[in-house]
Amino acid sequence: MPELADLSPQFKKFHLGCGTIFIKGYLNIGWWTHLGEDALYANPNGVADTYLYNHDLVKGIPAADNSLEVVYHSHLLEHLSNLEGIDFIAACYRVLQPGGLLRILVPDLELWAKNYINGNQFFFDEYRRLGLENNSDLYPTNGAVFMGMLHNHGHKMGYDFDTLKSVLQQAGFERIRRTMVQDSDLPDIVEVEPYFPLKALESLCIECYKPT
Repeated sequence: MPELADLSPQFKKFHLGCGTIFIKGYLNIGWWTHLGEDALYANPNGVADTYLYNHDLVKGIPAADNSLEVVYHSHLLEHLSNLEGIDFIAACYRVLQPGGLLRILVPDLELWAKNYINGNQFFFDEYRRLGLENNSDLYPTNGAVFMGMLHNHGHKMGYDFDTLKSVLQQAGFERIRRTMVQDSDLPDIVEVEPYFPLKALESLCIECYKPT
């Protein structure tokens, strides 16, 4: 097996699990099997001054230890199993430099549970509209919508704040805090985190730091 590439000399900020969202100033890492082997692409989809690295993150984060200023991932962690997620957060810690920032967005399990128990019809109607193609035949009830969120997108793990904080603490992170969408210590957060109503509706947002 070839040695994992180290792209941290060229890029100091990584956007992991980028999908089709390409952030300027970051190395955007996603995996498309049809593109084949690991490869670096400039200006993907015609977005100027952006870079995409086609890479399967299950194989590791392509950066040296203590090398990155920022690691960002949004709605990625829940697609990993509990053990995979623990290992992945440890890898994020490994590649960040002392004082480096990690920002994570995941579906907020506590928010979902509270809205379900309280019968918040607006929340479930909005998620059905935004995330389930407004399909009331397949998702006629709040319970069906809840299960649609959990199972229809390849989710393998759910997180509330306490659970994710525990994983981060085990990895060694400190100054762990909960924020809102587009509320961040990152000065360019509006560009880093484009506003999507679905993510604003359901996301748990957390920032933390590797100790100096």
